[in-house]
Amino acid sequence: MHHFKIVQHENVQTWTMSNPPMNYMTGPMTQELTELIGRVEDDTNTRAIILTGGIDGKFITHYSVDELAAMAADPAECARLFPTLSVGFHRMLDRIMLMPKAVIAAINGDCMGGGYELALACDFRLAADGPYQIGLPESVLGILPGGGGTQRLPRLIGRSKALEVMLFGNVYAPREAEKMGMVNRVLAPESLMQARDGMGANPGQTPTALNRGNQESGTSRLRSRPRLGALRRANGDDAGDVLRGRANDDERLQ
Repeated sequence: MHHFKIVQHENVQTWTMSNPPMNYMTGPMTQELTELIGRVEDDTNTRAIILTGGIDGKFITHYSVDELAAMAADPAECARLFPTLSVGFHRMLDRIMLMPKAVIAAINGDCMGGGYELALACDFRLAADGPYQIGLPESVLGILPGGGGTQRLPRLIGRSKALEVMLFGNVYAPREAEKMGMVNRVLAPESLMQARDGMGANPGQTPTALNRGNQESGTSRLRSRPRLGALRRANGDDAGDVLRGRANDDERLQ
């Protein structure tokens, strides 16, 4: 692994993401993260996963604009490659969301665009207090959040607040993001790792607790977790069919 440092402590794995100097998400990082997810999905010895940034002041700043611009420079090549890359990124985030383990984003620096969409796919978002930004600023560049943010953020904080974030391209300091509901909790930087490790070490017997949550909470997000196997088996199928099938399941369950 070139961009990830993996540390196992008892039943908790910490994945530290490092792509200096700015810690942008890139295609190679996405491939490595997908490989890590595949390794841990069926690992019964790992009950929780923690994602955190390995560059000072950076969780994942955002997806690399240079990579996207280079792709867009050749419209024919972009039309050929982008759909596959986009589907791969969405599937990766879906697998994080549906994983029957506690997944915690320990946000310790800039977390915008694709970086915040990665955090949105996690179960919990803990943020260190500090002078950095969290949000979905894509509209400032004339594009929309392309990694599921348009769907996951409204479910997290409500349609009205989510529209404010996305249409204006707003970014927020950690305390402001906490007030918006965009992160679960803001902690002093020296307390972030302790709280992160505590949540990871005691995820409430994760698979059993999540199954119980499926019955009690009424949320489609938790009810969708049993679709992990189907999503993985559909790896070679059309992504639209997979997503439409999940949406139909959610409608029947509501």
